[in-house]
Amino acid sequence: MKSPKIEKLTAEDFSQLKQVIEQSNLSDGHKMLVIGVLELCLWLQQKLTFSQISISNLKKAFGIQSEKHSRGTKPSDTDDLEVSAEDESSQDESTEASQSESSTNTTDKPKRPGHGRLPASAYTAAETISLDHPDYKTGDPCPTQCGGKLYQIKTPGVFIRIEGGQLFNAYRYEQKRLRCAVCGEIFKASLPVAVTEKYDERAKAMVTVLKYQLGMPFYRLAQWQQQTGVPIPDTTQWELCVDAHQVATYVFNACLILGAQSPLFFQDDTTVKVQSVMTSKEVNPDKSDKKGTFTTGLVADHQGHPIYLFFSGVKNAGNNLTDVLNEREEDLPIPFQACDALSQNNVDKALKTIVCHCLIHGRRKFVELEDSYPDEAKIVLDTVGQVYANEAHCKNHRLSPEDRLTFHQEKSKPLLEEMKQWMERQLAGEEPKTPLAKSYRYWLKRWDTLTRFLTHVGAPLDTNTVERALKLAIRIRKSSLFHKTLNGAKVGSELMSVIHTALKNGINPIDYLTALQQHQAQVKQDPFAWLPWNYQQTLQALAEETPLAA
Repeated sequence: MKSPKIEKLTAEDFSQLKQVIEQSNLSDGHKMLVIGVLELCLWLQQKLTFSQISISNLKKAFGIQSEKHSRGTKPSDTDDLEVSAEDESSQDESTEASQSESSTNTTDKPKRPGHGRLPASAYTAAETISLDHPDYKTGDPCPTQCGGKLYQIKTPGVFIRIEGGQLFNAYRYEQKRLRCAVCGEIFKASLPVAVTEKYDERAKAMVTVLKYQLGMPFYRLAQWQQQTGVPIPDTTQWELCVDAHQVATYVFNACLILGAQSPLFFQDDTTVKVQSVMTSKEVNPDKSDKKGTFTTGLVADHQGHPIYLFFSGVKNAGNNLTDVLNEREEDLPIPFQACDALSQNNVDKALKTIVCHCLIHGRRKFVELEDSYPDEAKIVLDTVGQVYANEAHCKNHRLSPEDRLTFHQEKSKPLLEEMKQWMERQLAGEEPKTPLAKSYRYWLKRWDTLTRFLTHVGAPLDTNTVERALKLAIRIRKSSLFHKTLNGAKVGSELMSVIHTALKNGINPIDYLTALQQHQAQVKQDPFAWLPWNYQQTLQALAEETPLAA
Protein backbone atom coordinates (compact mmCIF):
# COMPACT_ATOMS: atom_id res chain seq x y z
CA MET A 1 0.00 0.00 0.00
CA LYS A 2 1.34 3.43 -0.95
CA SER A 3 1.93 6.09 1.72
CA PRO A 4 -1.10 8.41 1.93
CA LYS A 5 -0.89 12.08 1.05
CA ILE A 6 -0.56 14.16 4.21
CA GLU A 7 -3.51 16.49 4.76
CA LYS A 8 -3.85 18.66 7.87
CA LEU A 9 -7.41 18.67 9.21
CA THR A 10 -8.54 21.60 11.33
CA ALA A 11 -11.65 21.74 13.52
CA GLU A 12 -13.28 24.17 11.08
CA ASP A 13 -12.54 21.86 8.13
CA PHE A 14 -14.07 18.99 10.04
CA SER A 15 -17.27 20.93 10.77
CA GLN A 16 -17.67 21.89 7.10
CA LEU A 17 -17.02 18.34 5.90
CA LYS A 18 -19.48 16.97 8.44
CA GLN A 19 -22.23 19.25 7.15
CA VAL A 20 -21.50 18.28 3.54
CA ILE A 21 -21.59 14.57 4.40
CA GLU A 22 -24.82 14.89 6.37
CA GLN A 23 -26.48 16.64 3.41
CA SER A 24 -25.19 14.11 0.87
CA ASN A 25 -27.05 11.17 -0.65
CA LEU A 26 -25.02 8.58 1.27
CA SER A 27 -26.86 6.08 3.40
CA ASP A 28 -27.00 6.69 7.15
CA GLY A 29 -24.51 3.87 7.76
CA HIS A 30 -22.01 5.29 5.28
CA LYS A 31 -22.43 8.79 6.73
CA MET A 32 -21.62 7.50 10.22
CA LEU A 33 -18.60 5.60 8.90
CA VAL A 34 -17.09 8.57 7.03
CA ILE A 35 -17.71 10.99 9.92
CA GLY A 36 -16.19 8.47 12.32
CA VAL A 37 -13.04 8.20 10.20
CA LEU A 38 -12.71 11.99 10.10
CA GLU A 39 -13.19 12.20 13.87
CA LEU A 40 -10.45 9.59 14.33
CA CYS A 41 -8.07 11.54 12.07
CA LEU A 42 -8.72 14.76 13.98
CA TRP A 43 -8.30 13.06 17.36
CA LEU A 44 -5.08 11.33 16.31
CA GLN A 45 -3.67 14.56 14.90
CA GLN A 46 -4.38 16.39 18.17
CA LYS A 47 -2.92 13.59 20.29
CA LEU A 48 0.32 13.49 18.32
CA THR A 49 0.60 17.28 18.38
CA PHE A 50 -0.20 18.11 22.01
CA SER A 51 0.64 14.97 23.97
CA GLN A 52 2.55 11.72 23.91
CA ILE A 53 0.84 8.49 23.01
CA SER A 54 2.35 5.04 23.28
CA ILE A 55 2.19 2.39 20.59
CA SER A 56 0.04 0.18 22.83
CA ASN A 57 -2.57 2.95 23.26
CA LEU A 58 -2.44 3.69 19.55
CA LYS A 59 -3.16 0.02 18.84
CA LYS A 60 -6.15 0.13 21.17
CA ALA A 61 -7.49 3.20 19.35
CA PHE A 62 -7.49 1.23 16.10
CA GLY A 63 -8.89 -1.92 17.71
CA ILE A 64 -5.71 -3.95 17.22
CA GLN A 65 -5.60 -6.81 19.69
CA SER A 66 -2.68 -8.70 21.18
CA GLU A 67 -1.60 -12.18 20.12
CA LYS A 68 -3.83 -13.88 22.67
CA HIS A 69 -6.58 -15.86 20.99
CA SER A 70 -8.82 -18.77 21.84
CA ARG A 71 -9.07 -21.14 18.89
CA GLY A 72 -11.65 -23.71 19.72
CA THR A 73 -11.32 -26.89 21.70
CA LYS A 74 -7.96 -28.40 22.53
CA PRO A 75 -7.04 -31.57 24.38
CA SER A 76 -7.22 -31.25 28.16
CA ASP A 77 -3.48 -31.87 28.47
CA THR A 78 -2.64 -28.95 26.19
CA ASP A 79 0.14 -26.71 27.46
CA ASP A 80 0.03 -22.94 27.04
CA LEU A 81 1.21 -21.47 23.77
CA GLU A 82 3.63 -18.76 24.74
CA VAL A 83 4.29 -15.82 22.49
CA SER A 84 6.94 -13.27 23.38
CA ALA A 85 7.80 -10.31 21.18
CA GLU A 86 9.40 -6.91 21.54
CA ASP A 87 7.95 -3.76 20.08
CA GLU A 88 11.01 -2.08 18.56
CA SER A 89 9.27 1.30 18.16
CA SER A 90 11.33 4.32 19.17
CA GLN A 91 8.29 5.73 21.00
CA ASP A 92 7.63 2.68 23.15
CA GLU A 93 10.40 0.25 24.04
CA SER A 94 8.19 -2.02 26.07
CA THR A 95 7.93 -5.70 25.31
CA GLU A 96 4.77 -7.65 24.92
CA ALA A 97 4.36 -10.02 27.82
CA SER A 98 4.32 -13.71 27.03
CA GLN A 99 0.84 -14.43 25.74
CA SER A 100 -0.84 -17.77 26.15
CA GLU A 101 -3.39 -19.68 24.17
CA SER A 102 -4.87 -21.56 27.06
CA SER A 103 -6.64 -24.89 27.16
CA THR A 104 -10.43 -24.79 27.26
CA ASN A 105 -10.52 -27.16 30.20
CA THR A 106 -12.37 -24.87 32.65
CA THR A 107 -13.13 -27.47 35.31
CA ASP A 108 -12.94 -25.76 38.70
CA LYS A 109 -10.40 -27.39 40.96
CA PRO A 110 -10.68 -27.11 44.74
CA LYS A 111 -8.02 -24.83 46.18
CA ARG A 112 -5.48 -26.54 48.37
CA PRO A 113 -5.25 -25.41 52.02
CA GLY A 114 -3.15 -22.28 52.43
CA HIS A 115 -3.44 -21.45 48.73
CA GLY A 116 -1.94 -18.06 48.00
CA ARG A 117 0.08 -17.87 51.22
CA LEU A 118 3.80 -18.28 51.62
CA PRO A 119 4.87 -21.03 54.04
CA ALA A 120 6.99 -20.08 57.03
CA SER A 121 9.88 -22.00 55.46
CA ALA A 122 10.00 -19.39 52.65
CA TYR A 123 11.38 -16.80 55.09
CA THR A 124 14.90 -18.19 55.06
CA ALA A 125 16.49 -15.00 56.47
CA ALA A 126 14.06 -14.69 59.38
CA GLU A 127 15.55 -14.74 62.87
CA THR A 128 14.02 -17.53 64.96
CA ILE A 129 12.89 -16.56 68.45
CA SER A 130 11.77 -19.46 70.64
CA LEU A 131 8.98 -18.67 73.11
CA ASP A 132 8.14 -20.79 76.17
CA HIS A 133 4.59 -20.88 77.46
CA PRO A 134 4.35 -18.30 80.27
CA ASP A 135 2.02 -20.36 82.47
CA TYR A 136 2.57 -24.05 81.77
CA LYS A 137 5.42 -26.49 81.27
CA THR A 138 5.83 -30.18 80.43
CA GLY A 139 4.35 -32.43 83.14
CA ASP A 140 1.84 -29.91 84.50
CA PRO A 141 -1.74 -31.13 84.95
CA CYS A 142 -4.17 -30.11 82.22
CA PRO A 143 -5.86 -26.76 83.04
CA THR A 144 -9.23 -28.23 81.98
CA GLN A 145 -8.97 -30.61 84.97
CA CYS A 146 -9.51 -33.64 82.74
CA GLY A 147 -6.90 -35.61 84.68
CA GLY A 148 -4.26 -35.59 81.92
CA LYS A 149 -0.78 -34.11 81.91
CA LEU A 150 0.79 -31.74 79.38
CA TYR A 151 3.61 -32.88 77.08
CA GLN A 152 5.76 -31.06 74.51
CA ILE A 153 4.62 -31.14 70.83
CA LYS A 154 7.64 -31.54 68.56
CA THR A 155 6.39 -29.04 65.96
CA PRO A 156 5.94 -25.54 67.42
CA GLY A 157 3.39 -23.04 66.22
CA VAL A 158 4.84 -20.38 63.93
CA PHE A 159 3.97 -16.70 63.55
CA ILE A 160 5.84 -14.52 61.01
CA ARG A 161 6.29 -10.82 61.77
CA ILE A 162 7.90 -8.47 59.25
CA GLU A 163 9.35 -5.14 60.36
CA GLY A 164 10.68 -2.30 58.28
CA GLY A 165 14.44 -2.21 58.11
CA GLN A 166 17.42 -1.40 55.94
CA LEU A 167 18.63 -2.78 52.66
CA PHE A 168 22.13 -2.15 53.99
CA ASN A 169 23.15 -2.01 57.65
CA ALA A 170 25.89 0.42 58.67
CA TYR A 171 28.04 0.00 61.79
CA ARG A 172 30.06 2.84 63.30
CA TYR A 173 33.24 1.54 64.97
CA GLU A 174 34.71 4.07 67.37
CA GLN A 175 38.33 3.07 67.88
CA LYS A 176 39.67 4.35 71.18
CA ARG A 177 43.04 6.05 70.76
CA LEU A 178 45.86 6.46 73.24
CA ARG A 179 48.85 8.79 72.88
CA CYS A 180 52.14 8.58 74.69
CA ALA A 181 52.81 11.74 76.72
CA VAL A 182 56.55 11.57 75.93
CA CYS A 183 57.02 10.31 72.32
CA GLY A 184 53.56 11.21 71.02
CA GLU A 185 52.97 7.76 69.47
CA ILE A 186 49.26 7.00 68.95
CA PHE A 187 47.83 3.57 69.68
CA LYS A 188 44.39 2.87 68.16
CA ALA A 189 42.05 0.01 69.06
CA SER A 190 41.97 -2.70 66.39
CA LEU A 191 38.92 -3.48 64.30
CA PRO A 192 37.34 -6.94 64.53
CA VAL A 193 39.16 -9.56 62.45
CA ALA A 194 36.28 -9.91 59.97
CA VAL A 195 36.13 -6.14 59.32
CA THR A 196 38.65 -5.29 56.60
CA GLU A 197 36.83 -3.09 54.03
CA LYS A 198 34.09 -0.50 54.22
CA TYR A 199 31.76 -2.61 52.05
CA ASP A 200 31.60 -6.36 52.62
CA GLU A 201 31.11 -8.97 49.91
CA ARG A 202 27.38 -9.30 50.52
CA ALA A 203 26.84 -5.53 50.16
CA LYS A 204 28.61 -5.64 46.78
CA ALA A 205 26.51 -8.63 45.73
CA MET A 206 23.29 -6.88 46.74
CA VAL A 207 24.09 -3.70 44.77
CA THR A 208 24.99 -5.84 41.74
CA VAL A 209 21.75 -7.85 41.87
CA LEU A 210 19.65 -4.73 42.44
CA LYS A 211 21.14 -3.18 39.31
CA TYR A 212 21.64 -6.10 36.91
CA GLN A 213 18.70 -8.30 37.82
CA LEU A 214 16.03 -6.02 39.27
CA GLY A 215 16.90 -3.02 37.07
CA MET A 216 17.35 -0.53 39.94
CA PRO A 217 19.21 2.53 38.57
CA PHE A 218 22.21 3.67 40.61
CA TYR A 219 20.83 7.18 41.10
CA ARG A 220 17.49 5.83 42.37
CA LEU A 221 19.13 3.50 44.87
CA ALA A 222 21.34 6.40 45.98
CA GLN A 223 18.23 8.45 46.74
CA TRP A 224 16.71 5.59 48.71
CA GLN A 225 19.87 5.03 50.74
CA GLN A 226 20.13 8.75 51.48
CA GLN A 227 16.62 8.63 52.95
CA THR A 228 17.39 5.58 55.11
CA GLY A 229 20.48 7.19 56.62
CA VAL A 230 23.03 4.86 54.97
CA PRO A 231 24.14 6.85 51.91
CA ILE A 232 25.78 4.97 49.03
CA PRO A 233 26.51 7.36 46.13
CA ASP A 234 25.82 6.18 42.60
CA THR A 235 29.50 6.33 41.63
CA THR A 236 30.34 4.14 44.62
CA GLN A 237 27.69 1.62 43.55
CA TRP A 238 29.38 1.30 40.16
CA GLU A 239 32.72 0.64 41.87
CA LEU A 240 31.11 -2.07 44.00
CA CYS A 241 29.71 -3.74 40.86
CA VAL A 242 33.16 -3.60 39.25
CA ASP A 243 34.60 -5.35 42.32
CA ALA A 244 31.99 -8.11 41.99
CA HIS A 245 32.68 -8.36 38.26
CA GLN A 246 36.40 -8.97 38.78
CA VAL A 247 35.67 -12.47 40.04
CA ALA A 248 32.35 -13.04 38.22
CA THR A 249 34.07 -12.65 34.84
CA TYR A 250 35.96 -15.92 35.44
CA VAL A 251 32.64 -17.73 35.90
CA PHE A 252 31.23 -16.02 32.80
CA ASN A 253 34.14 -17.26 30.69
CA ALA A 254 33.72 -20.77 32.09
CA CYS A 255 30.00 -20.69 31.25
CA LEU A 256 30.84 -19.46 27.74
CA ILE A 257 33.20 -22.39 27.14
CA LEU A 258 30.71 -24.95 28.47
CA GLY A 259 27.84 -23.27 26.62
CA ALA A 260 29.80 -23.47 23.37
CA GLN A 261 29.51 -27.27 23.56
CA SER A 262 25.70 -27.13 23.80
CA PRO A 263 23.61 -29.12 21.29
CA LEU A 264 21.13 -26.22 21.00
CA PHE A 265 21.41 -22.42 21.00
CA PHE A 266 18.49 -20.01 21.39
CA GLN A 267 19.49 -16.63 19.97
CA ASP A 268 17.99 -13.15 19.70
CA ASP A 269 18.87 -9.44 19.82
CA THR A 270 17.43 -6.32 21.36
CA THR A 271 18.61 -2.75 21.10
CA VAL A 272 20.78 -1.05 23.73
CA LYS A 273 22.07 2.50 24.01
CA VAL A 274 25.78 3.14 24.64
CA GLN A 275 26.47 6.80 25.17
CA SER A 276 30.07 6.75 23.92
CA VAL A 277 29.01 5.13 20.62
CA MET A 278 26.11 7.52 20.19
CA THR A 279 28.42 10.50 20.81
CA SER A 280 31.01 9.27 18.30
CA LYS A 281 28.34 9.00 15.63
CA GLU A 282 27.04 12.50 16.33
CA VAL A 283 30.51 14.07 16.30
CA ASN A 284 31.85 12.24 13.25
CA PRO A 285 29.05 10.27 11.53
CA ASP A 286 30.97 9.74 8.27
CA LYS A 287 33.95 7.98 9.83
CA SER A 288 32.01 5.95 12.34
CA ASP A 289 31.65 2.37 11.14
CA LYS A 290 29.37 1.33 14.00
CA LYS A 291 25.88 0.82 12.62
CA GLY A 292 24.16 0.03 15.91
CA THR A 293 24.48 -1.36 19.41
CA PHE A 294 22.77 -4.52 20.56
CA THR A 295 22.28 -6.77 23.53
CA THR A 296 22.42 -10.37 22.36
CA GLY A 297 20.87 -13.15 24.40
CA LEU A 298 22.12 -16.72 23.96
CA VAL A 299 20.64 -19.65 25.86
CA ALA A 300 22.64 -22.87 25.89
CA ASP A 301 22.73 -26.05 27.97
CA HIS A 302 25.37 -28.06 29.81
CA GLN A 303 24.28 -31.49 31.01
CA GLY A 304 20.80 -30.28 31.87
CA HIS A 305 21.96 -26.98 33.38
CA PRO A 306 20.76 -23.88 31.45
CA ILE A 307 23.40 -21.28 30.63
CA TYR A 308 22.40 -17.69 29.83
CA LEU A 309 24.92 -15.49 28.03
CA PHE A 310 24.40 -11.79 27.34
CA PHE A 311 26.61 -9.60 25.14
CA SER A 312 26.19 -5.82 24.76
CA GLY A 313 28.08 -3.79 22.19
CA VAL A 314 28.42 -3.20 18.48
CA LYS A 315 28.23 -6.90 17.56
CA ASN A 316 24.88 -8.40 16.65
CA ALA A 317 23.52 -11.86 17.46
CA GLY A 318 25.23 -13.55 14.52
CA ASN A 319 28.63 -12.08 15.41
CA ASN A 320 28.32 -13.07 19.06
CA LEU A 321 27.17 -16.62 18.30
CA THR A 322 30.10 -16.92 15.89
CA ASP A 323 32.50 -16.00 18.70
CA VAL A 324 30.91 -18.61 20.98
CA LEU A 325 30.97 -21.35 18.33
CA ASN A 326 34.68 -20.72 17.80
CA GLU A 327 35.14 -22.17 21.31
CA ARG A 328 33.31 -25.36 20.31
CA GLU A 329 35.14 -28.67 20.04
CA GLU A 330 35.40 -29.79 16.43
CA ASP A 331 34.28 -33.40 16.92
CA LEU A 332 30.87 -32.48 18.36
CA PRO A 333 27.66 -32.84 16.30
CA ILE A 334 26.33 -29.81 14.43
CA PRO A 335 24.21 -27.79 16.90
CA PHE A 336 20.71 -26.41 16.47
CA GLN A 337 20.42 -22.63 16.11
CA ALA A 338 16.95 -21.37 17.07
CA CYS A 339 16.35 -17.78 15.93
CA ASP A 340 14.09 -15.54 13.91
CA ALA A 341 14.63 -14.97 10.19
CA LEU A 342 16.61 -11.71 10.40
CA SER A 343 19.92 -11.76 8.55
CA GLN A 344 21.79 -10.41 11.59
CA ASN A 345 21.35 -13.82 13.21
CA ASN A 346 23.47 -15.53 10.56
CA VAL A 347 26.79 -16.96 11.79
CA ASP A 348 30.06 -17.13 9.90
CA LYS A 349 29.75 -19.30 6.78
CA ALA A 350 32.67 -21.44 7.92
CA LEU A 351 30.61 -22.62 10.90
CA LYS A 352 27.80 -25.11 10.50
CA THR A 353 24.51 -24.98 12.40
CA ILE A 354 21.06 -26.45 11.84
CA VAL A 355 18.90 -23.33 11.65
CA CYS A 356 15.45 -23.60 13.26
CA HIS A 357 13.33 -20.55 12.57
CA CYS A 358 10.75 -19.56 15.16
CA LEU A 359 7.25 -20.87 14.50
CA ILE A 360 5.74 -18.07 16.57
CA HIS A 361 7.28 -15.42 14.31
CA GLY A 362 5.59 -17.14 11.37
CA ARG A 363 2.33 -17.28 13.29
CA ARG A 364 2.59 -13.59 14.11
CA LYS A 365 2.46 -12.75 10.41
CA PHE A 366 -1.14 -13.91 10.37
CA VAL A 367 -2.09 -12.52 13.77
CA GLU A 368 -1.38 -9.10 12.28
CA LEU A 369 -3.66 -9.88 9.31
CA GLU A 370 -6.55 -11.37 11.26
CA ASP A 371 -8.77 -8.27 11.05
CA SER A 372 -8.24 -7.87 7.30
CA TYR A 373 -8.18 -11.55 6.29
CA PRO A 374 -10.06 -13.41 9.06
CA ASP A 375 -10.73 -16.63 7.10
CA GLU A 376 -7.16 -17.08 5.86
CA ALA A 377 -5.67 -16.15 9.24
CA LYS A 378 -7.95 -18.59 11.05
CA ILE A 379 -6.64 -21.53 9.04
CA VAL A 380 -3.02 -20.76 9.92
CA LEU A 381 -3.66 -19.88 13.56
CA ASP A 382 -5.77 -22.99 14.13
CA THR A 383 -3.13 -25.20 12.55
CA VAL A 384 -0.30 -23.72 14.61
CA GLY A 385 -2.47 -23.96 17.71
CA GLN A 386 -2.95 -27.69 17.12
CA VAL A 387 0.80 -28.14 16.63
CA TYR A 388 1.35 -26.55 20.04
CA ALA A 389 -1.34 -28.79 21.50
CA ASN A 390 0.70 -31.73 20.22
CA GLU A 391 3.86 -30.24 21.72
CA ALA A 392 2.07 -29.86 25.05
CA HIS A 393 1.11 -33.53 24.89
CA CYS A 394 4.78 -34.44 24.46
CA LYS A 395 5.76 -32.32 27.47
CA ASN A 396 2.97 -33.53 29.71
CA HIS A 397 3.71 -37.17 28.93
CA ARG A 398 7.48 -36.59 29.14
CA LEU A 399 8.18 -38.19 25.81
CA SER A 400 11.80 -38.80 24.88
CA PRO A 401 13.20 -36.67 22.03
CA GLU A 402 12.87 -39.64 19.67
CA ASP A 403 9.26 -40.31 20.70
CA ARG A 404 8.50 -36.59 20.44
CA LEU A 405 9.72 -36.57 16.84
CA THR A 406 7.60 -39.62 16.01
CA PHE A 407 4.52 -38.08 17.63
CA HIS A 408 4.89 -34.82 15.68
CA GLN A 409 5.44 -36.73 12.45
CA GLU A 410 2.20 -38.63 13.05
CA LYS A 411 0.06 -35.77 14.36
CA SER A 412 1.55 -32.44 13.23
CA LYS A 413 3.07 -33.25 9.86
CA PRO A 414 -0.25 -33.99 8.05
CA LEU A 415 -1.71 -30.72 9.36
CA LEU A 416 1.27 -28.66 8.23
CA GLU A 417 1.55 -30.38 4.85
CA GLU A 418 -2.10 -29.63 4.19
CA MET A 419 -1.52 -25.99 5.21
CA LYS A 420 1.52 -25.76 2.92
CA GLN A 421 -0.46 -26.98 -0.09
CA TRP A 422 -3.25 -24.56 0.75
CA MET A 423 -0.73 -21.65 0.95
CA GLU A 424 0.72 -22.57 -2.45
CA ARG A 425 -2.76 -22.54 -3.99
CA GLN A 426 -3.63 -19.25 -2.30
CA LEU A 427 -0.40 -17.60 -3.38
CA ALA A 428 -0.99 -18.54 -7.01
CA GLY A 429 -4.20 -16.50 -7.05
CA GLU A 430 -3.05 -13.61 -4.86
CA GLU A 431 -1.60 -10.28 -5.93
CA PRO A 432 2.17 -10.56 -5.29
CA LYS A 433 2.54 -7.36 -3.25
CA THR A 434 -0.35 -7.75 -0.83
CA PRO A 435 0.41 -8.36 2.87
CA LEU A 436 -1.25 -11.76 2.60
CA ALA A 437 1.01 -12.82 -0.27
CA LYS A 438 4.08 -11.67 1.66
CA SER A 439 3.01 -13.76 4.65
CA TYR A 440 2.54 -16.82 2.44
CA ARG A 441 6.00 -16.33 0.93
CA TYR A 442 7.55 -15.94 4.39
CA TRP A 443 6.31 -19.42 5.31
CA LEU A 444 6.98 -21.14 2.01
CA LYS A 445 10.47 -19.69 1.63
CA ARG A 446 11.44 -20.90 5.13
CA TRP A 447 9.32 -24.05 5.27
CA ASP A 448 12.23 -26.39 6.05
CA THR A 449 13.64 -24.19 8.81
CA LEU A 450 10.20 -23.53 10.33
CA THR A 451 9.45 -27.26 10.53
CA ARG A 452 12.77 -28.71 11.73
CA PHE A 453 10.92 -30.38 14.60
CA LEU A 454 9.35 -32.69 11.99
CA THR A 455 12.70 -33.91 10.67
CA HIS A 456 15.30 -33.61 13.46
CA VAL A 457 15.37 -35.09 16.95
CA GLY A 458 15.30 -32.36 19.60
CA ALA A 459 14.63 -29.40 17.29
CA PRO A 460 12.68 -26.60 19.04
CA LEU A 461 9.49 -24.95 17.83
CA ASP A 462 10.23 -21.36 18.79
CA THR A 463 12.58 -18.89 20.47
CA ASN A 464 10.39 -18.08 23.49
CA THR A 465 13.19 -19.18 25.84
CA VAL A 466 15.59 -16.46 24.76
CA GLU A 467 12.89 -13.82 24.28
CA ARG A 468 11.88 -14.27 27.91
CA ALA A 469 15.55 -13.94 28.90
CA LEU A 470 15.93 -10.69 26.97
CA LYS A 471 13.25 -9.11 29.13
CA LEU A 472 15.99 -8.80 31.75
CA ALA A 473 18.06 -6.63 29.41
CA ILE A 474 14.99 -4.63 28.38
CA ARG A 475 14.05 -4.03 32.01
CA ILE A 476 17.49 -2.55 32.69
CA ARG A 477 17.37 -0.50 29.47
CA LYS A 478 14.01 1.00 30.36
CA SER A 479 15.15 1.84 33.90
CA SER A 480 18.66 3.15 33.26
CA LEU A 481 18.28 4.17 29.59
CA PHE A 482 21.90 3.66 28.51
CA HIS A 483 25.43 2.48 29.32
CA LYS A 484 28.09 5.16 29.41
CA THR A 485 30.82 3.17 27.62
CA LEU A 486 31.27 -0.13 25.82
CA ASN A 487 33.28 -1.36 28.80
CA GLY A 488 30.34 -0.56 31.09
CA ALA A 489 28.04 -2.47 28.75
CA LYS A 490 30.42 -5.45 28.83
CA VAL A 491 30.61 -5.45 32.64
CA GLY A 492 26.82 -5.26 32.90
CA SER A 493 26.24 -8.04 30.38
CA GLU A 494 28.63 -10.45 32.08
CA LEU A 495 27.09 -9.77 35.49
CA MET A 496 23.61 -10.27 33.99
CA SER A 497 24.79 -13.59 32.57
CA VAL A 498 26.12 -14.89 35.88
CA ILE A 499 23.07 -13.69 37.83
CA HIS A 500 20.50 -15.08 35.39
CA THR A 501 22.30 -18.40 35.04
CA ALA A 502 22.30 -18.73 38.83
CA LEU A 503 18.58 -17.92 39.03
CA LYS A 504 17.64 -20.41 36.31
CA ASN A 505 19.60 -23.11 38.15
CA GLY A 506 17.69 -22.46 41.38
CA ILE A 507 20.52 -20.58 43.11
CA ASN A 508 20.18 -17.35 45.11
CA PRO A 509 22.38 -14.89 43.15
CA ILE A 510 23.18 -12.76 46.21
CA ASP A 511 24.50 -15.77 48.11
CA TYR A 512 26.33 -16.92 44.99
CA LEU A 513 28.10 -13.63 44.24
CA THR A 514 28.99 -13.30 47.93
CA ALA A 515 30.63 -16.74 47.94
CA LEU A 516 32.55 -15.97 44.73
CA GLN A 517 34.02 -12.81 46.25
CA GLN A 518 34.90 -14.53 49.51
CA HIS A 519 36.89 -17.16 47.59
CA GLN A 520 38.38 -15.08 44.80
CA ALA A 521 41.71 -16.91 44.74
CA GLN A 522 40.08 -20.34 44.40
CA VAL A 523 37.63 -19.10 41.75
CA LYS A 524 40.42 -17.66 39.61
CA GLN A 525 42.39 -20.88 39.94
CA ASP A 526 39.51 -23.20 38.92
CA PRO A 527 36.30 -21.37 37.85
CA PHE A 528 34.72 -24.63 36.64
CA ALA A 529 34.47 -25.71 40.29
CA TRP A 530 32.50 -22.55 41.12
CA LEU A 531 29.62 -22.73 38.66
CA PRO A 532 26.12 -22.09 40.05
CA TRP A 533 25.20 -25.78 40.07
CA ASN A 534 28.35 -27.05 41.82
CA TYR A 535 29.73 -24.22 43.97
CA GLN A 536 27.92 -25.43 47.10
CA GLN A 537 29.68 -28.79 46.86
CA THR A 538 32.98 -26.93 46.47
CA LEU A 539 32.23 -24.87 49.59
CA GLN A 540 31.40 -28.01 51.51
CA ALA A 541 34.64 -29.66 50.40
CA LEU A 542 36.63 -26.61 51.52
CA ALA A 543 34.89 -26.62 54.90
CA GLU A 544 35.78 -30.29 55.38
CA GLU A 545 39.41 -29.65 54.48
CA THR A 546 39.87 -26.68 56.81
CA PRO A 547 40.05 -28.61 60.13
CA LEU A 548 42.53 -31.07 58.61
CA ALA A 549 44.76 -28.25 57.42
CA ALA A 550 44.69 -26.68 60.88
